[in-house]
Amino acid sequence: MALTTTNGYGNINISDEAVAVMVSRITLDCYGVVELASRRLSDSIMALFNKVPKGKGVKIITMDNRIFVELYVILKDGVNRDAVTESLRSSVEYNVEHMTGMRVKSVDIHVVGVKL
Repeated sequence: MALTTTNGYGNINISDEAVAVMVSRITLDCYGVVELASRRLSDSIMALFNKVPKGKGVKIITMDNRIFVELYVILKDGVNRDAVTESLRSSVEYNVEHMTGMRVKSVDIHVVGVKL
């Protein structure tokens, strides 16, 4: 599904893939996050052929113009896991709401691993 809103300029549609790419960039800018983890086997297979999937490690669900985000991340060794996930959650929520104008209902963060 896509996000849809109407304002003085007309109808605006934002695809889930565009939101996923935006969320992945916001996530990688957060301190303590090393990379996004593949959430599907097809993502891992694409990585073997040097093709990075758009929105890797991000799952976006839109319902009733509300956004549900799931992130699969690998954290840096030695960081406070709770502090990083809370910072990441608030950063994703704020930036997505600010850039899309839609409400973020939830941001679920799955820490897949830790990298040295």
